[in-house]
Amino acid sequence: MQSTLDIKNLTTSAFIITLGIVIPIAFHAIGMGSVFLPMYWPLAAGAFFLLPRWAVVTGILTPTLSFILTGMPPVSPPILPIMIAELTILTLTISYLNKKEALGILWILVIGLLLSKSVLFIAAWLISPVIGLPPELISVSSVIHGLPGTVIILIVVPLIVKRLTNKNIIVKET
Repeated sequence: MQSTLDIKNLTTSAFIITLGIVIPIAFHAIGMGSVFLPMYWPLAAGAFFLLPRWAVVTGILTPTLSFILTGMPPVSPPILPIMIAELTILTLTISYLNKKEALGILWILVIGLLLSKSVLFIAAWLISPVIGLPPELISVSSVIHGLPGTVIILIVVPLIVKRLTNKNIIVKET
């Protein structure tokens, strides 16, 4: 049973990583990548269907492979390491809470996004002096910049997760 579960998580992770690379390409082509957070969508939805260790791998590999294949997110300014931290916390939180707690999809997503944005805020605060900008400005503006994407995630991801679960396209692990 364990090997079947690993194969399921491996293939689901590969699909999520692929979407996490391809979807942002379309958004960046029209200049809307950083506002709408397109890499976050498949990772947030996919984390509901992955075991925590696979969710973490997906959160780390997606921005890393995207950078290797497309050059985005950039290393300088240090967006790549911040996104790796954000997406790892987001996917781990969603996966863990989905497996351990009796919370609804929306609450799990809200908690995951709050923790993820907290990582962004702290990272931007710490990095801002290095790039010579005021920490208050950079940390707050970094979080506010992605608000449209965050709102879309809160609307779209629960619908996707419910649809995939209800249609038995992806069976949730318990």
